[in-house]
Amino acid sequence: MPGEESKPRSAGSNPDELTQLLELELMRKRAAWQETAARNRRLKTASILFLFVIVMAALVGFYLAFSRVNEQRSQQHPNATAAPGAP
Repeated sequence: MPGEESKPRSAGSNPDELTQLLELELMRKRAAWQETAARNRRLKTASILFLFVIVMAALVGFYLAFSRVNEQRSQQHPNATAAPGAP
């Protein structure tokens, strides 16, 4: 009968069919979990890399700033010792 074909079959009537449906559902969920875990790993890796770049840029900036301050101090130091003895 054509009317019976459109009705969904009861999964509880056949234990093997129910088992297969559950296995399929678990396989889909496992695939979704693996995709989510991979996405989270990529995000974590990207954030750690970004943080590393920021820290390295800050260290280079501090090095350049302190080296310039040190150069200015070394240039002012001989002038500062000569100033008190000069007329």
